[in-house]
Amino acid sequence: MTKDAMAITTLVAGKLTVCTYGGFAPVCYKDESGKLTGLDVIFLKKFADSLGLDIALIEHDFDGIWTMPDENICDVAAAGVQEREKRYVGPGGAWSDAYFQVQRSLLVRTADQTAFDHPETLAGKIIVVTRGSTADIDAQTRYRTCTIQYVDELAEGQADAQGYIVKTLIANHKADAFAEGDVSNHYLRSAYEKDVAGGLALADIHHIAGTTGETFNFITRNASKGLLAQLNIFIKENKDSYAPKA
Repeated sequence: MTKDAMAITTLVAGKLTVCTYGGFAPVCYKDESGKLTGLDVIFLKKFADSLGLDIALIEHDFDGIWTMPDENICDVAAAGVQEREKRYVGPGGAWSDAYFQVQRSLLVRTADQTAFDHPETLAGKIIVVTRGSTADIDAQTRYRTCTIQYVDELAEGQADAQGYIVKTLIANHKADAFAEGDVSNHYLRSAYEKDVAGGLALADIHHIAGTTGETFNFITRNASKGLLAQLNIFIKENKDSYAPKA
């Protein structure tokens, strides 16, 4: 354990306990063996290593994951979460500095891209979102004449929910679009384009209303003394290497 680690009080001595979500590839997801991984996990593993700490991962639904540090379930919550006023982290939680930025997007069948690039004329389309996500918040106002459906209902019990949405629902015209951050939809297009007749495309890439970019922020446990300060230093020094350059 390093000197910096000794200055931090974690939930479990010698470990950084992280709550994450397994359905936002490449940000946080499960690999083929069922192990939690992704850009957030890798970034926080490097942070833990820099302090001489082990890392322990706890999977949780996305909706409400920002409350877990306040509830003393983990030291850090990490799932590509944007700091928003209505995402109350509780008196025992705090937002970190931003470490990445995305735009909103829709993953659609290539043949439908032009139609989805004009959301003001869309009607009757089925758009899939993760419950409680920024995509959910955005879709409720941007696509008012479409039907919004949720990953946790449509892909319940699926080992790879994102893959199921794309390869089964979108490919077979049972859903029309998957609303995610552009980093996720670029990843999904690359991974699954061969599984959809005619291919996949990103459509309606935009900033969420009232912003010039959607940031990702971690949520930390205030009782983990010194953690937020050390994490913000690490973010400042390492955020440019968070994701591979396009």
